[in-house]
Amino acid sequence: MERVCAAVCTAFSVAYSGYFFVHLARHIARVWRESSPWSRKAASAPALAASVHDEEAEEEEAANESAPAVSPEPEGPRSSSTSSVLAPARAAAAGSEEACSHQAVKSGTSSSPTWSTSSSSGSREQLRERTEDECLAMLRMLVSEGDPEAKYTEQETIGKGGFGTVCMAVETATGEEVAIKKISLLQESGDEVCLNEIQVMRDMKNANLVNYVDSYLVEEEVWLVMEYMDGGSLYDVIREIRMAEGEIAAVSRECLQGLDFLHSKQVIHRDIKSHNILLGLDGSVKLADFGLAAQLTAEQSKRRSAVGTTYWMAPEIFTGKPYGPKVDIWSFGIVGIEMVEGEPPYLTKTSRTARQLISTGGTPRLQKPRQQSAWLRDFLHCCLETDEDRRWSAQELLQHPFVTSAKPTSSLTPLIMAAQQFMADGRY
Repeated sequence: MERVCAAVCTAFSVAYSGYFFVHLARHIARVWRESSPWSRKAASAPALAASVHDEEAEEEEAANESAPAVSPEPEGPRSSSTSSVLAPARAAAAGSEEACSHQAVKSGTSSSPTWSTSSSSGSREQLRERTEDECLAMLRMLVSEGDPEAKYTEQETIGKGGFGTVCMAVETATGEEVAIKKISLLQESGDEVCLNEIQVMRDMKNANLVNYVDSYLVEEEVWLVMEYMDGGSLYDVIREIRMAEGEIAAVSRECLQGLDFLHSKQVIHRDIKSHNILLGLDGSVKLADFGLAAQLTAEQSKRRSAVGTTYWMAPEIFTGKPYGPKVDIWSFGIVGIEMVEGEPPYLTKTSRTARQLISTGGTPRLQKPRQQSAWLRDFLHCCLETDEDRRWSAQELLQHPFVTSAKPTSSLTPLIMAAQQFMADGRY
C-alpha cells in the first residue's frame, strides 16, 4: 500500500509540474507578444479621447459593460460639463447581432453593409484586427485617388472634436467653398467611422442632409469633403440667442424632413443633437455627422447597441430594449428643449446620473412651461413620449400644428447672422 501511495504522489507531482511549466511558458509568451513594439495592442489608440474628463473616466471605469458608447462632444462653452463614454467592444462570434467600436462599426458581409455598435465581449483583439483590415480595404475602394491638398486650398479651422478637425477650404479650380472633415484613422475604430459616414452620405441624397462631395486617404487620415454650411451649427445659435417659437418650428420642420427621409430608407442617425444640425445663411437646415448611423434590414429591424451622446439618448437605449428609428425622435425632442432653454436636460449632472434620470424620470419637463404655447408643449411631449410605440414618427410630427405653423426658412437668416455677430464680438 505504501508503494502504491508513493507512486500516486510521484505521478501527481510530475503532472502538476508539467501543468505549471506549460502555463508559465504561455504567460511569458503572451506578455512578450503584448509588450513588443510591433504588437497591435501596444500601438492601438488610447481608450479615452482627450475630451473625456478624469472624473468621468473613473466613473465609467466602474460602470457595467453595457455603458453606452457615445460620440465626443464638440468644443464649446457648455462642453466642460458634458463628457463622452468611449466603450469599445467586439462581438464574440460572426453570427452576433452587431460588431462593435467606440463610435460605429460595419457589420454583415453583404454589398450594402449595415453599421452598428455593441456591448458584447469576446476575442476582441483578434476580431478588431480583422475588421480594421476589411474596413481599410473598403475605404481604399471608396475614396478618390489624387492629392486633395493640390485640389483644395485650406482657409480656416471651423471645428474640432474627438474625431479630428473640420476646416473650410476653397476648390482651386472653381473657387467653390467646401468643408473638409479630417478623421484620424489612429483613433479607436476611426476607419470604421469613416467608412460608415462615407457610405451614408454617398447613398442618402436629400435637401435636408449635408451633401457629400468627395473623400481621400491622406496618410493616417480620411479627408471627407462636403458642402460648406456658412451659417455654422444650431448649437452656435442656441448658445448666443433666444429663439422665437416660429424659428423653432422652422428648424423642427426641416430636421424632421431629413429624419423622415432617413427613416424611410431604414437608417437611424443615432446622434441627433444641436451640434450635428448645420445651417446656411440662406436659412437652410441640414443634418450632419453620420458616423453612428445604423442601417436596419428585414432580418434586423431593431437595434440594441448603447450608442449616441448621453444627454440626447432615448430611455429605451439605457434600459437595453430593442429600438428603432424613434430614438432619433426622442433626441430631436431634446434638441427642442435646447432651442427653448439653451441646453438639454440634466446637462449639469454626471453622465451616469443623467442616464439614470433619463431611464426612470419620464418625459423631461420645461423649466417654465407657461411661457411656451400649448402647441409647442404638445409637440415636445409627442417627441418625448417614453413609450417608443406611442412616440410620434417624423412623418406624423410633420403634420403637427406646431410644425405646420412654422415660418419659412428665410426667417432664420437674421437669427443666424445675429448669432454670428455675437460670436465675432466675443472674440475681441
